Amino acid sequence: MRQQRFVALVLLVASACASTAASAFVGDVRVALKHIDAGKQLSRPELIRRAMRRSKARAAALSAARSRGVFRFPPGKSDQQAPGGTPVRPSGDLEYVVDLAIGTPPQHVSALLDTGSDLIWTQCAPCATCLTQPDPLFVPAQSSSYEPMHCTGPLCSDIAHHGCQRPPDTCTYRYNYGDGTTTMGVYATERFTFTSSGDVLTTVPLGFGCGSVNVGSLNNASGIVGFGRNPLSLVSQLSIRRFSYCLTPYASGRKSTLLFGSLADTLYGDDDALVQTTPLLQSPQNPTFYYVHLTGLTVGTRRLRIPESAFALRPDGTGGVIVDSGTALTLLPGAVLAEVVRAFRTQLRLPFANGSADDGVCFVVPTEAWWRRAAGTSSSSSLSQVAVPRMVLHFQGGADLDLPRRNYVLDDHRRGRLCLLLADSGDDGSTIGNLVQQDMRVLYDLEAETLSFAPAQC
Repeated sequence: MRQQRFVALVLLVASACASTAASAFVGDVRVALKHIDAGKQLSRPELIRRAMRRSKARAAALSAARSRGVFRFPPGKSDQQAPGGTPVRPSGDLEYVVDLAIGTPPQHVSALLDTGSDLIWTQCAPCATCLTQPDPLFVPAQSSSYEPMHCTGPLCSDIAHHGCQRPPDTCTYRYNYGDGTTTMGVYATERFTFTSSGDVLTTVPLGFGCGSVNVGSLNNASGIVGFGRNPLSLVSQLSIRRFSYCLTPYASGRKSTLLFGSLADTLYGDDDALVQTTPLLQSPQNPTFYYVHLTGLTVGTRRLRIPESAFALRPDGTGGVIVDSGTALTLLPGAVLAEVVRAFRTQLRLPFANGSADDGVCFVVPTEAWWRRAAGTSSSSSLSQVAVPRMVLHFQGGADLDLPRRNYVLDDHRRGRLCLLLADSGDDGSTIGNLVQQDMRVLYDLEAETLSFAPAQC
């Protein structure tokens, strides 16, 4: 039998203004995250190549956000620029989906998790223009707890591009993503229900966008849950002090886990000796993102001669290193990437492979290097791995992330290639993608302003 838990938060109502506000979140929430390509019966190389293509759009939008420039959407997505003065967020081409419910009675929604944006939103009926999604559209008219926000609501003013519909004094919004995805509609408050382990239900009121005009891409999801640092995000609205996730490898078939509330407080238990911790940084120019200070890289046994300034977050918001759940690849500035690739090629002693831009940095592996004969047999029997130099990310405070091989290398046996899961960021900023974070417990401590990670079987 399901246990129903309602977490009471404070709703502020003043001068015809409705918004959500809360003291620090109290509760235990453990929800499953599903990769968007789960269940498609694809091989690991196929899954990663699909993620590589999504990373390209994400990289372009991250670069635009860091530079504070105007981003022109890729061909085929939109022929318009973002509206003047409207920030462009990373793309809607994200990687992980969380299942939740909205309204009273609850209506099921599958939303993309995004640590690189803030707005919580879903597609709503009636819908003038909507994207394909697996679930029925959310119908506000069928929920007794749906409440449009007034134009003077604090969260309404936190939306960079908002308006006011009069009558009846309703907050409207427009929110743009870098791949051309755009959502427009009414900003409202509603009850959101998360199902934790053991079928425990946690229900909280949140401000969200009820999108009636939506274009672009949602990867067959219903909306997006922003986990960034700005006021519109779930993290900020619930005043969550800590949250964490443990991402499983794409091809594992296992669901990943997202924790927030008191469960994140005791994340590591007896494994504290394995925990690495580094400070979180903030940028006033790009307040949504979670920045860390990367101090260097090691390939093999040699720390590369890359100046620490190559990873610095500058006062104007350029540069810096973002930790992002929505980008698959780890993105590095061109000069840094060239140095890393040079180190791998020198130690691997393999030629570069010819291929499309989607393949990334790949090396040709001779067929005989992939196979070895089992002792006492005359036939090829088991696949071997080409020896690859280790890769270590060094962070401020002495934290070192010594990566498992599969987190930075793709062995594509069918095509005879070994590929690095790295790409050019397109500017002087860097992004630590989700492939690097797989089979790691990653903890965002927003009270201590630290990021911690430790190896785990997620």
